[in-house]
Amino acid sequence: MKLFKLVMAMSLGFICYSANAEVTPEEQQWVEQALSDINHNTDDSNVRWQYAQHTVMPDLTRIEQFDASQPETQRWTLVSENGETPDKKRVDKYQQHQQDLNQDKDENSYEVAFSDLIDLTSLVFVGDDNSNLVFKFVPHIEELDNKALTGVLYLDKASKQLRKILIRNTDELNPAFTVTLTKFELELVFGVFESLVMPEHTSTIINGTAAIFKSLDSIQTVTYLDYKVIDKPKA
Repeated sequence: MKLFKLVMAMSLGFICYSANAEVTPEEQQWVEQALSDINHNTDDSNVRWQYAQHTVMPDLTRIEQFDASQPETQRWTLVSENGETPDKKRVDKYQQHQQDLNQDKDENSYEVAFSDLIDLTSLVFVGDDNSNLVFKFVPHIEELDNKALTGVLYLDKASKQLRKILIRNTDELNPAFTVTLTKFELELVFGVFESLVMPEHTSTIINGTAAIFKSLDSIQTVTYLDYKVIDKPKA
């Protein structure tokens, strides 16, 4: 399974914050195990999935199907765009784009393991809400100035499974020459499917400019549906 794209909004719920506290060895283990589990579950060499991906942007709604049992260049199928079934020309263009992505992924990779987003040495316990333990961390995103980012991670109190990762900027970001991001908000929500924790919903909000005049404002949400395990998970 492709690891998920970093194009994901953020809504902080009410949290009973305590004074930031250094994590205990047990809490550190909970977080590390939760991240290890999600990395394991989204790795094709461990678990092979089928699922639907529903993407919503201001000018486009797209439904795609992923099937890890197919050859790597044929795993994605375009189901619909803006509620309409694509014609052959659009399907061919889509498939060519998927092949191009596969060929270029080593040089222009946008894939990232979820654990790589988090500097575990920066982890602090900040409190809990009704159902989650809440930790702050320093994000690790190579393309951005991580000193201008802050992150929050939620673990389910009972299961210690990953429920949410939130990342946002605290200052302007300059990921490339003439590019300025005044707002960057990323949310990754996780659910349990087939007894395994998997991404359920991702969203991003980006506001900024390129070369002063060009707007880079963007809102995108992605929902993952109809998960089905093709092969039994490897230990």
